[in-house]
Amino acid sequence: MQAKDQEVPSAYAAAHAQLLAGQFAQARRTATEALKTDGPSARLFLVLGQAHAAEDDDDHDDQAEAAYQEGLQAFPDDLDLLAAYAELCLRSDYLDRPARSRRGPELTERLRELAPGSKPALRIEQIAAGKAVTGPRPPSPVRTQTHDARLVLAAVGDPASAAAQARAHAQGRPEDNRLATLAETLTALAGPGRAPLRWMVRFPQHTLLIRAALCIVLLLAVPALQWNSWARMLVIVAIVPAALLQTLLRRARHRAGTRPSVAHAEPVGIPDFPVLPPVPASSRRETTTAGLVLAAVLAALVGSGIWGYQQYAAYPRYTVAAPERLRSYERLENTPVQQLMEGAMSEAMAGSGATSFTYVYGKKEEQLPAVTVFGAVGDFHDMTPDALGSIHDSLQLGLSDTGLTTGKALSADPGRLGGTMRCLSYQPMGSQRVNACTWGDKGSVGTVLSPDSGRGLEAAADLARAVREAVLHQETPANFA
Repeated sequence: MQAKDQEVPSAYAAAHAQLLAGQFAQARRTATEALKTDGPSARLFLVLGQAHAAEDDDDHDDQAEAAYQEGLQAFPDDLDLLAAYAELCLRSDYLDRPARSRRGPELTERLRELAPGSKPALRIEQIAAGKAVTGPRPPSPVRTQTHDARLVLAAVGDPASAAAQARAHAQGRPEDNRLATLAETLTALAGPGRAPLRWMVRFPQHTLLIRAALCIVLLLAVPALQWNSWARMLVIVAIVPAALLQTLLRRARHRAGTRPSVAHAEPVGIPDFPVLPPVPASSRRETTTAGLVLAAVLAALVGSGIWGYQQYAAYPRYTVAAPERLRSYERLENTPVQQLMEGAMSEAMAGSGATSFTYVYGKKEEQLPAVTVFGAVGDFHDMTPDALGSIHDSLQLGLSDTGLTTGKALSADPGRLGGTMRCLSYQPMGSQRVNACTWGDKGSVGTVLSPDSGRGLEAAADLARAVREAVLHQETPANFA
């Protein structure tokens, strides 16, 4: 008897391997010979029917049905045989085989009674739902998983107790994959530091609204508070918990699906453990809420991008009008210095769309420049403190290359027009030390040259602010950094 028991599994293994290799005729032959030699076997009837059904032919489908029926006469509660026969019936054409087609729902119900939530039952229910034109789609594994966990957590309360009861209940129904998934899910959720994830499972709508609100506030705060555009990446903080929860759920399903097979046990009665009802389909309210939340987040993302780009591309408009007098100096016209700087600025700003300017102030009777200001107005929306620093460094390097002695540098207050200002001093050979203060904002750049008064660069910066504000007149006031 022991030798016979060993031969049947061996024959089944050989027939099943042939079936997987596409050798359907050999698989049928191996299974048939083993059934004749060794007697009835649920697994041999299963592989025989599958080897016929795989041919996708009406005659073979009839023989597959005969194999399944014969197997179920000997093993009426075998889940795999019931599932295979149910699948054959559900996939059959009602016009060609009406009797077989009608058996599909009956076999599905039988599977549901014997092993609700088992892999064979779930597979057949999905096939049945997919065939029904007007029937509801089966719930996704994630929806079933979160629905069951939410139900048990609400009924039992304590996460550790809920996980323990789910494991005990699953051990009493080892064929129920839904219960096994629930046990693995609750065990994972009961771990330390998982309270936020449990809250997300219990209150999914509240969690969705809170995370969406955080995303919207952050996206709109970037342009409103003029943060760096990279701050939008902080929305990941709102997405991370959902990603962690999905990872936890996926791993729980995997553990449930790969658990070792165990012998059937009688169900264990647990007073506090709720009966798992059918998973309801998504309600219209859930669908509407999800759609509105998605639309709101997308609108905030687009609005934040447009608002931020408008801020980036905007720049203050200036008109240039130099006064006749500046402090104790008068405006000088057509001096050599002015002509030289006008030519240099026109060449430097050629093709940029900017308007250059150069003004010289001094004593008319002496015709010697005391204060020289030159620059340009236009679209400099790419101007940043770092960009101005590069201009300032280039000026300092250029002065050094010409043999001039440069002194200390200063980052100065730009004044009411904003932007950035930097000053440095240099001394031409045999001449008085000169202070050069350069400013830059999104609408203008310029430099003020003045002789060193001996009061340091702070006094030079004060003069440069006065010159800048006297020469530039802002048409569109704004706080541009």
